Amino acid sequence: MTSLQDFIKWNEDKWESKNQQMYQGTSTNRWPWFSEELDPDISDFLKVHGIHSAKILDLGTCSGSQAIALAKMGYQVVGSDISETALAQAKNKTETLPWQTQVEFVLDDVLDSRLAPEQFDLILDRGCFHSVCCISTKKYIANVLKLLKADGKVLLKTMSLKERRFSDYDVFAGQKIPMPYRFDDEILHNVFAEHFHIEKITDSYFYSAVIKPPAQAKLVVLSKKPGVNCLDKAAGENASI
Repeated sequence: MTSLQDFIKWNEDKWESKNQQMYQGTSTNRWPWFSEELDPDISDFLKVHGIHSAKILDLGTCSGSQAIALAKMGYQVVGSDISETALAQAKNKTETLPWQTQVEFVLDDVLDSRLAPEQFDLILDRGCFHSVCCISTKKYIANVLKLLKADGKVLLKTMSLKERRFSDYDVFAGQKIPMPYRFDDEILHNVFAEHFHIEKITDSYFYSAVIKPPAQAKLVVLSKKPGVNCLDKAAGENASI
């Protein structure tokens, strides 16, 4: 019988293997949703909300382009990922950055995070959740709540149900896992409304330097409900798949 921890370990190993294959003999990120530039709707969000100084967590940072773009804008940024291979690419890019650029890349899994709690003003998830929600949505929510400051916000970008490309499955213990999972407004409300204020859901894209047209996405702005700091211990540690 497989456990949730088995599932989490399988996911970590899977993404490490996929990144090793992609980067073999090259330093080029070829994921369809890769963009060297910060997504324009993410940049617009920061401007509209007047966020000029913040500590930001970039979940699933991969080769670090979004994290580095944010750091160049003056934000203090931590980029986390479960793939050592991807993080090595991100760290290599920091060698040519100005010394005052505040960006750090760390090996960490949002389903079992070891980062210090309540330290981030903004958590950016550009494609992480839709790759782990089939493993444990409860674990994801528990750790995001733990890491986010009381008045912080989550900027979440997921694959849209309208996007028909990039449909694939991984297999764990004989079970087919949709990768990535796709969302519409109703599904997003059902997932997040219990623990977060859903401030906004808009149609968006995974802006890409690799494919045209870019993949259709949903962009969600979330904030903690008053008094909600984390899920209870059972949900955080023994969540079901």
